Amino acid sequence: MLLDLYTSLTTPCSPFIRRMGYLNETIEMRSRARRHQAAWQPHLDKTRNFVLSVANTCRDRNRAVILGSGLLLDVPLTKLSSMFQEVVLMDVVCLPEVRKQIGQRNNNVRFIEFDVTSVAEDLFRNGLKGLSELPEPEPFLPATVRNTDLVVSLNILSQLWVVPRAYASQRLRGLDEYAVDEWCARIVAAHYTLLRSLSCDVCLVADHEFVKHNRQGMVVSRGSTVYGLELPRPNASWTWNIAPMDRISQSFSKELTVGAWHIR
Repeated sequence: MLLDLYTSLTTPCSPFIRRMGYLNETIEMRSRARRHQAAWQPHLDKTRNFVLSVANTCRDRNRAVILGSGLLLDVPLTKLSSMFQEVVLMDVVCLPEVRKQIGQRNNNVRFIEFDVTSVAEDLFRNGLKGLSELPEPEPFLPATVRNTDLVVSLNILSQLWVVPRAYASQRLRGLDEYAVDEWCARIVAAHYTLLRSLSCDVCLVADHEFVKHNRQGMVVSRGSTVYGLELPRPNASWTWNIAPMDRISQSFSKELTVGAWHIR
């Protein structure tokens, strides 16, 4: 608890990012990653290996851009920084220990605070103004990284809508639930459309389905994590044991089906 509080107080980020809950979500993700380290490790290893397999096919290696750098758990940063002249990490939050890791180990790596959905700041402003309007997602890449040879979307496709939806539900009144669902689906689809529009090599790693089991091993629920977005057959696929069964308090386990795509 004290570590989480200290991290919250010492992490630099934009005020709207902090107040919308992105920072808290990142800190909670760190706690979950530590608690389930053994269960998550196969997924993290497979993610890093797939990213490197795509990177190895790049003809030009001037710049690689990582969308969703997070805690760097699934980023093969040392190898990427040795393969490319520059590696740009992009996310809404970069915790102090991540900044330290970037600064100590790599002199050709930089971090850019960036909301890949393009909706967060406008949504925050609407909340402050009391406007029940959901901003349309119009994702883009900053001009400083448009000339790149590899773009990696790293385990974020199913997470893009989570914080915006929670904030909208809490701060925007009178929203129709169906309209919010449709908006979240557009956030997911817009990101995938952006990736497909890029002229460079693109690596997409994303979970797209969840399954929950009870203590007897029976499936109790199953569904899409990307609002039913139709995706092609992945180049690789695996299961992420994201929430193993807890012996005392947890009644269900949760597994995610992860796909990995090389989009040329």
